[in-house]
Parts: sequence; C-alpha cells; structure tokens
Amino acid sequence: MKVLLIIYFIFYVLFYFLIDYVVLNDLVLYEFYSDKFSESRVYELLDFRKEWLWVTYPIKLLIQLIALQIPAMLIYLGLYLAKYEISYRKVFGVVLISEFIFFIPLLIKIIWFSFHPVSMESVRLFAPLSLFSLFDAESLQEWLFYPFKVLNVFEVVYWILMAFLLAKYLKSSLDAMLKIVLGYYVSFLFCWVVFVMFISLGNS
Repeated sequence: MKVLLIIYFIFYVLFYFLIDYVVLNDLVLYEFYSDKFSESRVYELLDFRKEWLWVTYPIKLLIQLIALQIPAMLIYLGLYLAKYEISYRKVFGVVLISEFIFFIPLLIKIIWFSFHPVSMESVRLFAPLSLFSLFDAESLQEWLFYPFKVLNVFEVVYWILMAFLLAKYLKSSLDAMLKIVLGYYVSFLFCWVVFVMFISLGNS
C-alpha cells in the first residue's frame, strides 16, 4: 500500500509540475497579468511564483491525501452497514487504484496544450470528455461550469472501477458494489456539487 501511495504521489507531482511549468509557463502568465498590472508588477509576481511554487506541492499532496480518505470512508461505511467484511485498508487501496484514472485527463491536457495555443482562459475552460465540453462556454452561466465539468467520462469510469475492484475483493456482484458506490460516494458527490453551485450563485 505504501509503495502504491508513493507511486501515486510521484505521478501527481509530475503531472502538476508539467502543467505549472510547461502549460502555464511564464509567457502565458505574463499575458494574463499584463492586462491587470504594470510590467514591473508582473515580473514581481513571476519571480515570486518561481521562488515559492515548490511550496504548493507538499500542500497539494496533503490536501490530496485527505481527499482520498473521503470516498474511502464513505464506501467503507456503506460496506459496513451492508455487513460486508473488509478492512478500511483494502477499501482505501481500491480508491487509490481507481484514482489513477484521473491522471488521464491531466495527460490529455498536457498533450493538447503542447500543440494548441495556451491562455489562462483556455486552460480554465478545458474539460475533456465532460458534459461541459459539449456546450459553448459562453452559452453557460458561470455557476454551471463546475457541475458540468464534474460529470465526465473519467468520473463515471472511476465509479465503475471502484465497484469492480470491490466486487473482486469481496467475491460479490458488480451490481451490489455499484449500489454501494452510488448510494454513498456518488450521493455525497451530488450534495457537494449542489453546495458548490449555491456558493457560486451567491458570489455571482
């Protein structure tokens, strides 16, 4: 488990390092900030970023470690209440393995912007294989951006993969495990998305 977690964190840091230094490079940031600040201020911001960007990676890792616990705890609770015998460690392992699916959209983003023009706005609006990608961003209100981005192919595969691995561990049916995943994790995700939508509406 520790080895798998270390591998996951290595991939996590690697992908975000590439996004920070290859996709959102100094030129992109300069163009974004130049409309808002003076040239000297922009260079100050870029220098500050170069000096302190590395600090964000351990913070991101800590936040991600906490975030991994949420689906693991919810699914473990569902399995416990359904009287399945499985350790939290194994449930966490299932979640961790399934989380690797989310490196695919990061890879797609890096490859896409390696061959296409990059801007802060284009990166913000980039959500491959999501409901958001089916609409023109200008036709959507800002509070719909987050839920439309969350509903994507990778998220659905994530649910199915967790259910499949749980079914394999517990020698149970895929349908039974899908009910656990949908009933506990996906219902929580739905509530979270609704909460974010209300916050977005309040700030709009």
